[in-house]
Amino acid sequence: MNTLYHGSPELFKKFDLSKAGEGTGVKFGFGVYLTESEASAVHYSQPRNLPPMKDHYLYTVEIPDLNEDNHLFSSRPVHEAIVKRTEAKLGKSVPAEKTLLGKEFRKWVGTMLTGAKKAGFAEEKSAAEFFDSIGVIYNVWPQAQTKPDGLRNFAVFNADRVRILKVEHIEIEEKCGKNVLVSRETVI
Repeated sequence: MNTLYHGSPELFKKFDLSKAGEGTGVKFGFGVYLTESEASAVHYSQPRNLPPMKDHYLYTVEIPDLNEDNHLFSSRPVHEAIVKRTEAKLGKSVPAEKTLLGKEFRKWVGTMLTGAKKAGFAEEKSAAEFFDSIGVIYNVWPQAQTKPDGLRNFAVFNADRVRILKVEHIEIEEKCGKNVLVSRETVI
């Protein structure tokens, strides 16, 4: 199992994807957004599109381990087994150029499922449900595009695959344009 983090201004006991996209949108796919970086989760406990929130929480969570054919990596080619499972379920071939980058593949699948010309919220949600149904659990992307092998972020397509281990009420402070941790107290 992978241990990751999630920051939120909301206290909850279970992730609810009906609220997906409210804090950061779905730029990296529909799902529960997690990170290997505690500092990033702290920063994102304050959604950028909302006024300063009173409360902030840091969630330590666990998700299934990565294996070569259970995830898409945004900036890397799609594993052949995922392409084959996709083609079998869709009943059509995936254009080779759409398999070169996970993000393009994800968007293509979403538009194939909905008939849309370009990927938006509905397409990302449809793609997430589709991928989860064929054993692709999440989308992965590097925290810093300049460090593709550094810390990673995850969008878990199905909230039931995320297990909360610990919740901390945190106090944050803005420093140099980033929200940083000042204090913490375990809630759950």
